[in-house]
Amino acid sequence: MREQFLSNCEKNFIKKIILEGHRLDGRNYDESRKLDICFGSEYGSCIVSIGETKVLAQVSCEVVQPKQIRPNEGILYINVEISPMAAPQFEANRQTDLTVYLNRLLEKCYKDSKCIDLESLCIVVEEKVWSLRVDLKILNHEGNLIECSSIATLVSLAHFKRPDVTRSGESVIIHTLAENDPIPTVLYHYPVCLTFAIFQNNVLISDPSYIEETVCTSTTEDGNTIGGLLVVGMNQYKEICLLNHTEAAIHNSNIVHRAIQSAAERSKSVVDLIKAEIIRDDNLRQKRTKINFSDIITTNHVQSLSMKDLKICLKNYNINDIKMEEDNSPTEILDDRQDIKPEKSKYDVVASLPQTAEIKAKEGASTWIEISSESDVDSS
Repeated sequence: MREQFLSNCEKNFIKKIILEGHRLDGRNYDESRKLDICFGSEYGSCIVSIGETKVLAQVSCEVVQPKQIRPNEGILYINVEISPMAAPQFEANRQTDLTVYLNRLLEKCYKDSKCIDLESLCIVVEEKVWSLRVDLKILNHEGNLIECSSIATLVSLAHFKRPDVTRSGESVIIHTLAENDPIPTVLYHYPVCLTFAIFQNNVLISDPSYIEETVCTSTTEDGNTIGGLLVVGMNQYKEICLLNHTEAAIHNSNIVHRAIQSAAERSKSVVDLIKAEIIRDDNLRQKRTKINFSDIITTNHVQSLSMKDLKICLKNYNINDIKMEEDNSPTEILDDRQDIKPEKSKYDVVASLPQTAEIKAKEGASTWIEISSESDVDSS
C-alpha cells in the first residue's frame, strides 16, 4: 500500500500552529511523550514504547570465529525489521530506505562509540568469540522511531546476560543457567539517540510525532524543504556520540546548541529510568516472580493500532477563570434566555381526547386531520 501523503491545507495548518507555539497534542516544544519499558521472560527481551510508537528488541548470542583484523574482540550485529504491522505503507521481507537509515545510525551510535566491551566477549583468541545479535521489530510507527529503537537497543543490551564459559584444555564448555549464573554485558556508557524536528530554522521541537515528522521533511509549493530532523546521540556523561541531520540545511548554529542542551537533560533522565527498570526486574527475578509480556496486554495495548480521535489542544485554559465568568453574569444569561422565543414548527399539536392525535396545519390546504381509535372501530 502506498503511503498516504498530507494535503497542502494540512501541512499549512500544522506549520502555522507550530510557529505560533502550539502542538497538536498540547505538548510544549521541549516536552516528550511517556516512555514505558517492559521486559520479557528471557534476558535481553523488551518492549519500549514512546507514546504510540512501539519497538520489540531481542538479543541472542552464539559462538563464532572472530574477524581477522580483530582476533580478540567479539562481534555486535544490529538488525532492524519494519513490517506492515508498523504501518500499512511498509512491505514484508523488504528493506526500505528507513530500514537502512536506522541500521546505520544504530551501528554508528553503539559500535563506533565503543560503549560495549567487545574484548570481554572473547573466549579463545583467534578461534572463538561471542557474537551478539540485536533484532529490532517495529510494532507500531507513530513518529520518533529513531529514539524508540535506540532506547530498545540499549535496554536489551544492558538487560542481556550470556551463558558462562569454562575452558579445559582445548575444549570449551558452555554452562546452562541452572549450572552457573549468566554473565551480564559490560557497558562503558549508555548512549541514547534523541530526535528533534526543525521548522523554519528557528523552531526546535523534541520527540516529534509522525505527522510532525512528515510536515518538517516535506517540500513547499516553491520546492523548498520546510525543515529537517536532527538526531543527537548522547550518553549520561553529556558526551556527544552521534550527530546526524537530514533534509534542509541548518543556517542557525543556535539551533544545534539548543538541541545539544536539551539532549543532555533528556539522555540523563532516560538512562536513570533504564537503570531503575533493570534493577527492579532483577529483584523480581530473584524473588522467582513470573515475568512476561502478558502483563502489559491490556485493552489499550490490544487496541494500540486502532485509529483514535485526534485531540487538538491549541490553547491552555484555566477552568477557574471560566467559572468566575459564569458566576459574575448569571442575570445576563437569564435575560438572554427570556428574550429567546422558541421557533414555531410547521405543525402544531393540539391536545384532544385520549387515544386521539389532532394536527392543525397552518396551510389552507388541510385544516384538521383527526385520527381516533373509536372511529376505526365504528368503520370496521
